[in-house]
Amino acid sequence: MGSDIDGVLAHNTDNMGSDQSVALVTDPLQIMRIRDNCNPDNTFGMVRNAGTKAHQGWDLEARLNTPVYAIADGTIEFVEEHDGGDYGKQICLKFVYGGNLTYYAFYAHLSQIYVSTGQEVHQGNEIGLTGNTGNASNLPAGQEHLHFEIRTIPHPGLGLGGRVSPMVLVGPHALSCPAYDHGGDLGQKQDAAF
Repeated sequence: MGSDIDGVLAHNTDNMGSDQSVALVTDPLQIMRIRDNCNPDNTFGMVRNAGTKAHQGWDLEARLNTPVYAIADGTIEFVEEHDGGDYGKQICLKFVYGGNLTYYAFYAHLSQIYVSTGQEVHQGNEIGLTGNTGNASNLPAGQEHLHFEIRTIPHPGLGLGGRVSPMVLVGPHALSCPAYDHGGDLGQKQDAAF
């Protein structure tokens, strides 16, 4: 398995009834920015083809072979090592949010996978590298990205069913430009050149 990211903390924290603030989730990438200059077509919801077609997650800008991280402690529900289909190489991480809600973080278009089905991972562990597998292989240079979803079931069908907006758990910071960067100083914003 790859290295862990240092200093990645959750933006979305909850007091959980104690004096300590508990980190719930981290970001899947060190630099968070919706691809194609924050184009709304690359966010969650009925955002494509003039609102007639669903997009099931966020497309986050990421150069090829950028590390991706476990957003929470959990278990790898499944991996797909083949380059076929829309999503290409993919990881699905099962985790508990807020003490009692089960969700699945889904990472797609990967080039490398460092985990296996059933493996326990910890928040911030490097679990793979971004790529251009699946339908991302047809995109022009500069459109490389991580497709990232939050699911309520591991294998939802087409459309938005079985999914929630990543904004619900991760927060809205990836939806604004400039990019949000965890490197070194939590909350530091920087322009990301892709």
